[in-house]
Amino acid sequence: MREVRLALLAAVTGSALWGLSGTAAQVILQGYLFPVWGLTTIRMLGAACLLLAVARPKWPRPWTASFASMAILGLVGSQVTYLEALFYSNVTTATLLQFLFLPMVAGYELASGAIRWSARWAALLALAAAGTMLLVGTVSPHGFSILITPLGLAFGLLSAVAGAYYTLATRRFVQTQSAQWVTTWGFLLGGLVTAPIGAWTLIQYHWPATLASAALLTGLVLFVVVAGTLLAFTLFVYGLRKLTATEAGVAGSFEPIVAATAGLLILGVALSSLQYVGGGLIIVAVAWLGGTVHSRVEPEKRVGRP
Repeated sequence: MREVRLALLAAVTGSALWGLSGTAAQVILQGYLFPVWGLTTIRMLGAACLLLAVARPKWPRPWTASFASMAILGLVGSQVTYLEALFYSNVTTATLLQFLFLPMVAGYELASGAIRWSARWAALLALAAAGTMLLVGTVSPHGFSILITPLGLAFGLLSAVAGAYYTLATRRFVQTQSAQWVTTWGFLLGGLVTAPIGAWTLIQYHWPATLASAALLTGLVLFVVVAGTLLAFTLFVYGLRKLTATEAGVAGSFEPIVAATAGLLILGVALSSLQYVGGGLIIVAVAWLGGTVHSRVEPEKRVGRP
């Protein structure tokens, strides 16, 4: 029971760090016009090197096609498409579109029998989805609208698909390996794949002329590498050890809350009353999720009792 609660806390914390990282990435991409592929390469290889130095996970024997697929299509795919969606829209819009991965994951796990559909699941998913919609969108007499461009929409939808695949594919490996093992080798492989394009875009990039501006850019990139990549992914992957992919996805609903709050405090984006309601609905959904995982593990505690 304690391990399940700890897994839920890890997934929520990881998603919160993603929210902060998304806000920092918006400043990097839109404020400094930093290349998406360059940032992806730096964050993946940087996080991999730090994990190799600290965790020193064992070498994969052998490298399998399924792990390579998870690293390239899942890890790289979800990051590149999300950053592109963020560049062509904003952090809250990109988060909304990426959150569509949750119904994709839930549908797959329902079809495969990993979770059993119930009124509780329907209400929980509805709360999380409605909360996210209210948090990152605008409701007017003309309906619901978000700030979006065709490219922003396309990359946002692709980020949802890649995120769903990453969440589902990662569970297979984290059941037998540590979270550090999965993220270290996944980041290393993904970073090596993106390195040729990333290095080319970085060579073409015009770095800030002033020392203060360059220092701020460096600090933001380091934050994305350490907090938004190394810590966020490792914590979320750890959560997948004890949670279903759908449960971890609902816990990930904390990302738009943190992203919206950071946008207010750092970028000056004010929240409306409906957005605060949306954030409240997400908090309720995550709290309800705690009761759901509690009821899921209770029968295990009763096994063997007279």
